[in-house]
Amino acid sequence: MKRLIITNGDYNIYQVNKNYLYAIAKFVVLENYKHHTNDVCSKNTEEDILKVYKEELQFSSVAYLFIAENHRGKLIGCIRVMKWDKITRLPIHKIFNINLQKCIPCSEAKSFWHIGRFAIDSLNSRSSILLFKQLMICAVHQIICDTHGCMIAETDSKLLRILQLLGIQTHTLGPGVIYLGSETIPLYATKFGLSKFYNSHRHLLCNLNISHNVQLETA
Repeated sequence: MKRLIITNGDYNIYQVNKNYLYAIAKFVVLENYKHHTNDVCSKNTEEDILKVYKEELQFSSVAYLFIAENHRGKLIGCIRVMKWDKITRLPIHKIFNINLQKCIPCSEAKSFWHIGRFAIDSLNSRSSILLFKQLMICAVHQIICDTHGCMIAETDSKLLRILQLLGIQTHTLGPGVIYLGSETIPLYATKFGLSKFYNSHRHLLCNLNISHNVQLETA
C-alpha cells in the first residue's frame, strides 16, 4: 500500500508500508555502492540487501517509510524514520556500540527518532536537491512534532556535509567506520538543531497528514 504525500512534475513521494521494504533495501545498498565504490556487482551485494531488509523488517511496525518514484514508477529515493523504544538494537548500536542514553545529555532529548535508509538515485540529477530536501522534511517533521524529540542517525561523510550546509546542526557521537562501501559517522541533532532547516523548508511538505504504517497496512 502507498499513499501520495507530495507531487510535482518530475516525481511523486509516497508513504508506504512494509511491502516495499525489500525494494527499499535493494535500492539503498545499490545506491551506496554506486556512490562510493562504482561497483554494483560486489559478491556481498545480495548479502547486504538481505541484511538491511531483515533489519528494517523488525522496525516496520513503528516506522514511517517514504519513497520517491519518477513518472515511470521507478524508485529514485527513499528515507525511513522511527521512534526508538529504547530496547530494540538499532544500527547505531550494532555498528558503533554506542549507548545513546549515556552519550546524549538527557536535558537535550527524552525521545529518540532514528533516521535511516536515506538514498537518492545517483543518476537522477534533475531536481535531486529538491528531492533531497523533501524526503528529509518528511522524516524531520515527525521529530519536530515530538516535544522532546531528538534525531539519531548514521550518515556517510558526504551526506553529513550536505546536512550541515542545509542548516541542520549535528553532533557526532564518535569516529566513522566503513559501512556499505563508505565512511559512516554516528550523530545526533536536537529539535533546536533541526528547527532552522524545518522552518526554512516546511512549505515543501504539502500534506502534513502523514499516517502511521500500521494504518496503511490495514487500509
